[in-house]
Parts: sequence; C-alpha cells; structure tokens
Amino acid sequence: MFMKSNSESRIDKTSAKYREFIIKKAAIVKIIVFLCMIVIGATISLMIPLRPTESITERRTLSKFPKFTMESFLSGEYFASIDTWFSDTFPGRDGLIVCSEVLNNTYGFHTNSIHGEIVKGDDIPDVDIDEMDFVNKNLVDGLDETEVAYGEVMADQSLIANYSYKNTNISASDIGMEVEDTDGSTAAKAGESLGSIFVVENSGYNYFTFLQSESDRYASVVNNLASNLEGRARVYDMIVPTSIDIVLDDATRNSISSSNQKKAILYMFSKMNSNVGKCYIYDLLKEHRNEYIYFRTDHHWTSLGAYYAYSAFMTQINKAPASLDSFTMLDCGNFVGSFYTQTRASSLYSSPDSFVTYVPSSTNKMQFVNSDNVLTDYNIVTDVTGWNITSKYSALIGGDNSYSTITNPNINDGSSILVIKESFGNALVPFLTENFQNIYVIDYRYYDGTVSDLVSQYNIQNVLFINNATATSTSARIDELSRVCQ
Repeated sequence: MFMKSNSESRIDKTSAKYREFIIKKAAIVKIIVFLCMIVIGATISLMIPLRPTESITERRTLSKFPKFTMESFLSGEYFASIDTWFSDTFPGRDGLIVCSEVLNNTYGFHTNSIHGEIVKGDDIPDVDIDEMDFVNKNLVDGLDETEVAYGEVMADQSLIANYSYKNTNISASDIGMEVEDTDGSTAAKAGESLGSIFVVENSGYNYFTFLQSESDRYASVVNNLASNLEGRARVYDMIVPTSIDIVLDDATRNSISSSNQKKAILYMFSKMNSNVGKCYIYDLLKEHRNEYIYFRTDHHWTSLGAYYAYSAFMTQINKAPASLDSFTMLDCGNFVGSFYTQTRASSLYSSPDSFVTYVPSSTNKMQFVNSDNVLTDYNIVTDVTGWNITSKYSALIGGDNSYSTITNPNINDGSSILVIKESFGNALVPFLTENFQNIYVIDYRYYDGTVSDLVSQYNIQNVLFINNATATSTSARIDELSRVCQ
C-alpha cells in the first residue's frame, strides 16, 4: 500500500487547518454583517423623520406617537400604542406592502381587504320633469320638438363649438374597456362582490345605493344656497354618474343589485328649484361609453370623461369650450387606484390603468391652502410619472385641498366661478381654466369657511356643485355640504 510521507502529512494537516480557519472567518464575517444590518435597520426604524405619516397604498393616515399620560402608562396602553405606532409607521412600509403582494400573487396567494357593504337602496320615485329645464334654451331656437328631446341637445356634438377630442392616443378597446349595448341575448359576466365594490375581470365598480332622505337633503342644500345667492351668483349642479351605470355592459349591469343612477339624478333635479342650473351629463357620458372615460382600477372618471362634462357645462352657460387638442396631453404611465387599494384584487393590479391628463395652454399655475393653512404655489396639472402607482390622481390640482385658486392671465373680463367639489371635481377644474379669469375651488369636506362669504369677498358670478352620485346619498357628505353652504 502507498504510504504518505511525513512532509505530505504535514501539508495535509496545514491545509485542513487553513480551510477550517477560512470557514470560521467566513462565519464570523456573516455574523458581523448580520449584526450590522440589525443595528442599521434598528437605527433607521427609530429615526422619526424617516417614518411616514400617511400610507399612499392604503390611503389612510398612519398611527401617531401616543401622548404620555399617567393613566395610559399605568394601564399599559401607552406602551401598546407605541408598539402600534412603531409597526404602522415603519420606513418604506408602502414599498414593502407592494412587494409582499407581488410575491403572494406570484405564489398564487390572493387576499382581499373588504371595505363597505352592499346596502339595499330605497325605491326611486317616478318624476314628471320638464325636459327643457336641462338644456340651454339659447341653443334650441329653430329646432323642432324631436330635436330638443330630453338629453339630446346636451349630447349633440354639433351644438358644442370646437368640440374636439380626437388627439387622445388611448381608446377603450386598447385597455379592455369596450362595452356594448345588449338585447338580453348576451350572458352576464361572472364577477365578485368585495364589500361595496363589484369586480369583474380586470375592472372594479362601486355599487350605488339610493337613499331618498339623503337625496332630498342634497337637493335642499343646493336650493337653499341658490336662494341665498339670488342676485349675486348663479348656482349650477352637476351630478356625475359612476362607472357601474355607464361602462359596465348592460347584461352584467342588469344582473346585479345597484340603484338606477339615471333615475336618481332625474329625481334630485326634479327637487331643485328653477333658479338652479341643472347640468345633466348622464346621457352624454353614456353616448361615449366605449371611450376611456372611467378608470377600471379606480372609482374616478378620467380626464377625457371630465372633458365631455366640461364641454356640456360651457355650452349651458353660453361659453365656447376649448378644444381638447388645445391642451397639452400628458401621459403619466400606469395607475392603479382605489378599487385596488380597497380590495387588493390581483386582477386589477396586474392590469393597470393608463393615467393621461391635459395641461391648460393659458397657464399651469395655481395656489392652494396646504395642511399648515399656508397658501402654496403649485401646478394645475403635475407630471406624476415617477410617483407611486396608486397616487397619480393627485396630479390634478394638487389633490384634495380645502381651498384653491387659479387666475388665467389671458382673460381680463372679470369672469369667475366657484367650484364646490369632492374628488371628482379635480379632473374637471383644469379645463375651466380656459374660460374664466378667476377660478376658486373648495373641497367641502375640508373647507372651514362658507360659500356665501367667499362669493361676497371675491364677487364670484357662478357657483358649480360637482358631486358623484354616491356622494348625494351619503349622510356625511350632505352634512359637510350643509356646513359650508351658508
């Protein structure tokens, strides 16, 4: 048998000791790196300036550091609140949440956060309305009765000057939104109700619940303000239908329980006095249902949908709407909105919307009152291409601020308008820039003053309510409107 020499044996022992040394050193290095990561992570996690105060992904305000009291200290609640604050405001939490969801979806795990519930609505009373109350009477001279049938005048593009929208690069069919009227022979699509949201294929829709008492209150608020401003300003009301009644295909829409928005809007308009200008846009939007006028992953309308409504309103008040191609189109990339953040439906996240908006040609400057009650310079439309994919609707007038103002430097006729809105109004305001010297905007959910004082202070001539249909049946929204509409 071959025997190793003493020198070879010594070399083998030396090599074994060296390998053992290397392995131990590598283990020590790993331990040191791991401990450093823990120390660095702990240091970062304890740096309060890096901690977020709001979650864009979840659209909520995060927990605040608790205020010390002897009572909470003795009960243990104080330390429990610190623990909640620490975990709720961890730096980079939104990114970690999104990464977690992507990994879960990759492995086939799907979870949903359910918000709200489906509530059976009241029966909507039938109403007998004078259709002529909803059209611009100056446009119908010389037309026969069939041409001024209900809704047709406001939807007739030939009656809207410079009514151009052909420069948009996105069609509804490009993103799977094309819908068709059906005669009952087409089967309804299978969907899933996640709280108050109906998800079918790659689209979400809000159920609408008509509550007569709240709708009556809404009409009453509008009527009272119109009476209070009589002789000072003209009041107009625009109720925006949500996507479930406009772009969801007829067979599927008829298969689910959701109150009829057209009938609800007509009912509320019937309750409003003749000194209120009713801007009826339901049929106009329905006519364009095959275009990209609503987001699929978010409850808002798109800028294109808002443009149609703007054109109808301008026609109603005898102003020529600016053509869409006079604005600069801005494509901010992919967007997933409230339907996704509220349901976490993977079908919505994997098929994002395209966020396209339009910058006014006359000016892109505005001011708004920030959270510190300071008037801040900002853009009417902001390029949010690099923003979080869930936050891009804030590109429009800086999001939901209590008070904003815009001045068009190219108009010197003293024209003015006050927009009383919730978030649906954000998409419409940029278009108004081209038709008024001064535009004032209040989000009635946050504004502390009153409409009457604002109209008197700035001698505002026109007041426009913009509310989506759901807001008109929501008690909290009506309470907030009542508070500011003094």
